[in-house]
Amino acid sequence: MKKLISVFLAVAMVAAFLAGCTSKTPNANEEAAKIDYSTVKIGEITSLVVNDGGWCQATHESLLAAMEELGIPKENLIVMENVAEEQVAVKNAYDALAGEGVNLIIGASAGYATFLSDLAAENPEIVVAQQGDKVDNLIGYQIRNYEGMFLAGYASALMSETDTLGFAGSMSEASVRAAINGYALGAKYANPNAKVQLVWANSWYDVDLETQSAKTLINQGIKYMGMEASSPAIPQTCEQNGAFCIGYNVDMQALAPKAVLFSYVWNFTPIFKNIITSVVDGTASSDTYYYEGGECAKISAFNEALVPKEIQDKVLQAKEDIASGKIKVFGGELKDNKGTVLVAQGETMSDDQVNAQEFLVENVIGSWN
Repeated sequence: MKKLISVFLAVAMVAAFLAGCTSKTPNANEEAAKIDYSTVKIGEITSLVVNDGGWCQATHESLLAAMEELGIPKENLIVMENVAEEQVAVKNAYDALAGEGVNLIIGASAGYATFLSDLAAENPEIVVAQQGDKVDNLIGYQIRNYEGMFLAGYASALMSETDTLGFAGSMSEASVRAAINGYALGAKYANPNAKVQLVWANSWYDVDLETQSAKTLINQGIKYMGMEASSPAIPQTCEQNGAFCIGYNVDMQALAPKAVLFSYVWNFTPIFKNIITSVVDGTASSDTYYYEGGECAKISAFNEALVPKEIQDKVLQAKEDIASGKIKVFGGELKDNKGTVLVAQGETMSDDQVNAQEFLVENVIGSWN
């Protein structure tokens, strides 16, 4: 099912140009082809609703923030919600947006990539940006979520009185495994004896299954856990049972203030600003791929009632150490949980292997396949 949220005409306000997503210098024809921020129209395709409390909300809020920073009225955004990851649904959503004259379409779910690639090739005047791996005809974008999740695991291990933490996963997909492994490596950085018990919901969004995942971990005596899930079920189940967690996708502290230490937040705003700017100044290229960490792999404010100041300071220092390269999250020696050496001492895993994540690191208890 798809739902058109807003279709409005663009109104005034021109923002200063930012750097485009390529270093290409526009020629005279490109200068003539430029549009301004007051007329750019953007389409967004989401798999759930934009206030789902999870992935779709994080994407939507990032896009609105980018538009606001660039001076683009929110009325210039057209959203198609509840679009299934199948050909007919994606084509219908794409055609509806094309009919509204959008300049840019954001595909907010990796499952749209194959279909949008074909559609984009037929309509080169519409730029399409797609979350996930690089795909032909699309600007690709992804966040190094393992950076923020490393901090989540680090904080959890510092808080925990035992060596065993938990992690509630959704579907076994590369970015999810990156979150799990990042969390486990952060826990190990704080406590070399730390282990992370993994449970799977095998669903992207299911309140009952996510609730059961949290209960399974809690029933094993685990008090601190990470998560890769969209509903409020895990934080709220933790709160009801005296356990604690790191929120995911968006800041979840308000949903369970007695359980959420802080949250990992997908912050696509810097990426979206660059993509939109490249569309406006005529330099957008489907050869471009964004793979960003830092403030894109954001953590929310700490829950002051739960996280001691000394632990907050340690987490923030670790954040700086990741940014400076002092901490290499996937640096060697690194083994998987079957004993295979993935990265030799002194070396760092390539982005290609990080993106694939066909492994779980050695201190994760569980299987990825």
